[in-house]
Amino acid sequence: MDVQSIDKLPSSIFTTAAARPSDQFEAWRQSISVLFDVETRAEDRAADGFHASVRAWHLGDLLVSRVEFDGQLFSRDRRRIALDGLDHYLVQLYERGGLVGTLGERDHVLRAGEVQILDLTRPNLTRAGVSATVSIVVSRDAMHRVLPRSASGLHGMVLRDDGGVGALLADYMRSLAARVDGIERADGALVARATVELVAACIQSTAEATERARPPLEAAILDRLQRYIERHLGSPDLHADALSGQFKISRSRLYRLFEPLGGVANYIQEQRLWRAYGELAKPGEHHRRIYEIAFEFGFSSEAHFSRAFRSAFGLSPSDVRQRAVAAPVAAAAATTATEGYEDWLRRLGSAGDGT
Repeated sequence: MDVQSIDKLPSSIFTTAAARPSDQFEAWRQSISVLFDVETRAEDRAADGFHASVRAWHLGDLLVSRVEFDGQLFSRDRRRIALDGLDHYLVQLYERGGLVGTLGERDHVLRAGEVQILDLTRPNLTRAGVSATVSIVVSRDAMHRVLPRSASGLHGMVLRDDGGVGALLADYMRSLAARVDGIERADGALVARATVELVAACIQSTAEATERARPPLEAAILDRLQRYIERHLGSPDLHADALSGQFKISRSRLYRLFEPLGGVANYIQEQRLWRAYGELAKPGEHHRRIYEIAFEFGFSSEAHFSRAFRSAFGLSPSDVRQRAVAAPVAAAAATTATEGYEDWLRRLGSAGDGT
């Protein structure tokens, strides 16, 4: 890993070319493991090794990278999500190549020239061929500061290369990757802010077009229901019957509204678990007992909470708590001299992080 820093933005370079052909994929696996678990199929393996490279730049609230790689499988399952705790969005342009796969229960296809939005707190499993990408990783907090609507539905959004905002964003990402190496360190925050604002504007335009394609009344009711659920996660009376009565809608209509989200009960439990996970993962909250957090978010017993938590994330609540306590120590041990894009991703959006 080569890291450069003078008056320019901090940048890093990773390449498998430095390793022996037989070791190249393992070198890549270890490097990209900060984001994804990866595997290769026999048909993807080249006789002369595995070719991959990352050039990354750190702009404070976001990272920009240009990545090239041979064909492989990428995955983030619930266990990986819980282990790394990354709370970011990945905005990714495939300049060459493309991918197919699933995001949770949904099929997903991305072609060259298109931009995808991945929520790194949500599962994905995709297969990509030989590809070249430009990526922007932005912290959730930074995105939410400029996105005027709930961003819960961004995972898997594709901005098409159709001459509209998708093409605008793709052109900007290409230009940014081509010119970022010449940006002064002092200008990094300004460029980062402008980039996040443009990404948010393009996302907003695409999301509004999607909403217009749905029956407006149904979309409005679902939005109200989701907001109500968010405010009442701690209530033991938060269930389908209560929602049906509160909003004066039939149970069958309620079930239809939540069917794309996995059902009413599943949606409520998923939101409770993610909120509890967030509390357990806070380094400053380790004094709180696990059962207190479970009850705060509507679970009737610590045993029920622990079973549901392990089923969702593949880890126990105490595992997440222990990682949260250890995280500040690990972060303090990192030094600027050894940091590369992997370290920047782990610390993105944390207090005091910047260029």
